[in-house]
Order: sequence, then structure tokens, then C-alpha cells
Amino acid sequence: MDIFDYAFTLCMILFPAVFTLFVRSKAVTAEQQSRSRKLGRILWLSTGVSIVAFLLLARWQPAVAYFMWFMFFPLWFLLAMPMLQSRDPGWGPIQRDVVRSASLVRRDVLPSNLRVGWIAITALWGLLLCVAVAGLVLAVVQPLQWWLLFFNLAAGAELWLLHWAMRRSLIEPEPSSAHESEILRVERQRFHRFKLGGWFFLAAAMMLIFSLPPLLLIWYGNEALTWTIVIGAGGGSLVGIGGGVFGTIASIRRARINRLCIEASSHD
Repeated sequence: MDIFDYAFTLCMILFPAVFTLFVRSKAVTAEQQSRSRKLGRILWLSTGVSIVAFLLLARWQPAVAYFMWFMFFPLWFLLAMPMLQSRDPGWGPIQRDVVRSASLVRRDVLPSNLRVGWIAITALWGLLLCVAVAGLVLAVVQPLQWWLLFFNLAAGAELWLLHWAMRRSLIEPEPSSAHESEILRVERQRFHRFKLGGWFFLAAAMMLIFSLPPLLLIWYGNEALTWTIVIGAGGGSLVGIGGGVFGTIASIRRARINRLCIEASSHD
């Protein structure tokens, strides 16, 4: 295992426990506080055992040790999330006294500037696809590698999929209150802008990562191999990290909105 495998696996194992340190306790009952402390102890103990197991496997069974990063999922969903819900009601499900107000406006309609942006990156994808096809038709590099077009076509499918996912995220059930305060309204608007911007930049980056490497190989062959690896591996890793950060911040903001809704409803 190289240094990246070590760092990646350790970060994935540690993330659930470390994340809980940054969520301040807002438990309102002694039972919630007790449950939070109990789950916290179990979480840190499980994290320590997982790290020790990983280090031992890395020494004796490196091929198996690599898959220890999957411990993130039980640590997060079985321990960290229940602990967060006990520590802060905002991380829990929407309370029954938090109601959703009716709206006659379509929530999945994108702002005009964002629609222009999606048209622009779709046009750029089409242009890159045409350039790749032209390189194959002109037989710039031999032998022809028509299979490389699969990645360009996958970039188009990725654009469609993320556009669909973004619009679905606008109509997903959200915490709401019958009497929204100004702070709650502002937080909701910021959250929506953050979601739209995150989806857009994620889609644009993934489109370029899927489209540029095959285009370079089609036109320059093995001479572009280094840049292909840099864009594919390096860019893909950065997008993966960026996607994780985007999802984490979105969860934090949604929990804050849910907490504000619960507080507003409790004062109604």
C-alpha cells in the first residue's frame, strides 16, 4: 500500500468520529444527553478498533487492508448519525409539528442564469465530442481507438443525470414552518443557491474529466499519456473530494434549517 492508500483509508475511518466533534450539543432532555454520550463512547471505541485492524492488515494482508475504508459506512450510519440526532434535533427527521406550507410555484424551475450555464457546458461537451470524432475520422493517430468515444458519450450521460438530480433536489421534502422568520427565509434561500451552484460546478468538472483525456489520446496518442493521467486521476480525485465536501456542507445547512423550523414551531 502506498501513502495515498494509507491516508485515504485512515481519513474515511476517522471522519465519522471527528465530524461529531464539530456538532455542538443541543440536546433538550437528559435522556438525549445520556444517549449521545453512550453512542459517542461506542463510536470512538469502534473507530480505534478499526484503525488497529487496518494497521495490522496493512502489514500482513495489504490487499484486504485497502477495503477497510468501507468501515466508514457502519461507523457513520449506525453510530455517528444516531449520535448526531441525539445531540442536535436538527439532524433528526422533521418533527410532526413542523408543517410544510403549500406553494403554487414550480420548485424545480432553474434560474435563468443557471439555465444559460447548463446550455453552455452542454454546448462545450458537444464541441469536444465533435473534435474527438474529427480526430478519429482524420486518423490523426494510428491505430484508431473508436472505443475512446465511450468516455465522451458517458460525459453527456453524466450531464443529463446530474441535471436531473439537481432538479430532483429542488423538489425533495424540506423542513418548513407555518410561520417562517426572516432568518429562516434567508437560510433557505442561501441553501438553495448553494445546492444549485454545487450541482452545476460538479457537473462541469466531471464533464471535462470524462471528455478531455480521450480527446487528447485521439489527437496526440501516447504523447498525451501524462496529461491524461493527471486530468483523469488527479482531477477525478479532486472532484470526489469536492463532492464529499459539498454533500457534507449541504447536510449541515439542512440540519440548521430543520432546527430553526423546530424552534419556530415550538414557539407557535
